[in-house]
Amino acid sequence: MATLKEIAEVVGVSIATVSRVLNHDDKISVSDTTKMNIFETAEKLNYKTLKNKKEGLIKDAKKIKIGIIEMCSITQQLEDPYYLLLRKVIEKECFENNLSTISIYIKEGGYKFIGDEEIDGVIAIGKFNDEDVDLMEKLSKNIIFVDSSPRDTHDSVKINFKSGTLKALEYLWELGHKNIGYVGSIKTLNDKKEKEIDERYSIYLEYMKKNNAYREENVLDTNEMTALLGYEKIKGFLKSKKEIPTAFFVGNDTVVTGVLKALSEEGIRVPEDVSIVGFNDIVGARHTTPPLTTVSAHIEYLADAAIDLLLERIDKKREYPKEVLIASRLVVRETVKKI
Repeated sequence: MATLKEIAEVVGVSIATVSRVLNHDDKISVSDTTKMNIFETAEKLNYKTLKNKKEGLIKDAKKIKIGIIEMCSITQQLEDPYYLLLRKVIEKECFENNLSTISIYIKEGGYKFIGDEEIDGVIAIGKFNDEDVDLMEKLSKNIIFVDSSPRDTHDSVKINFKSGTLKALEYLWELGHKNIGYVGSIKTLNDKKEKEIDERYSIYLEYMKKNNAYREENVLDTNEMTALLGYEKIKGFLKSKKEIPTAFFVGNDTVVTGVLKALSEEGIRVPEDVSIVGFNDIVGARHTTPPLTTVSAHIEYLADAAIDLLLERIDKKREYPKEVLIASRLVVRETVKKI
């Protein structure tokens, strides 16, 4: 059985830091990468908290083991922390439900993990194609997809992008904004990891055309949802000297950070000169200047639903597939003004 000291030595942090991270202390200030390293090291060394040791005495000897597969690499997750946060919340929910988690990696044409024990189920985060799903099915028949639904024989949990986007646009419209721009990817990966029109953009396009307010020059396609591309697109738009929309709907909060930086450098104030609404409500959204009005994707609900579905498959032997759609919520902060 591993000790806190052994985990601390492997990761290169203090014993106190390891203890606080494993006990999900929200007040600790360490990077997401360090937290992930601590959880993965604890998992590999088979560490158990005092709470888990006590629960283990009264629970079945065989602990349910869940494999976690991610579409995004660590580098990609750091560029867009949405998936990093989603994994962290899923791991936290598993931990609190006394479920063991193990990271699964793609290697040599298949998915691999450390150890030789069988896993009871898989939670797959992101977008995956048919080949990916075929490989997953070799690991377990119990697969839950989070943020996509590549095969309808398996369970899935997804965000309701349509309702969230409409809430953002209707909020802006009701506050007098008729000239609304879009910043984000026009095309993103669909459920089968193929490029197609992003649902947020398609809803924006439909809404603006329905209200006779669509202007092609106000659509800033970032190609990918990164802060750097959001920054560059706004910089380029401002240099063109085109009329600035009274508001921008931005595809996700990561892109917003680049947008806000570019606007600030050009002396354009938010929300006095232009209003901004984002999407996802990542942790940093409440700490932007000013705090960001955004659509919450309810990551904690995604995680909770995924685990519920998996336990239904494992414990109740449910065989029919379910698709769960999580409703979005507009979080009003300080980046929108009435005009």
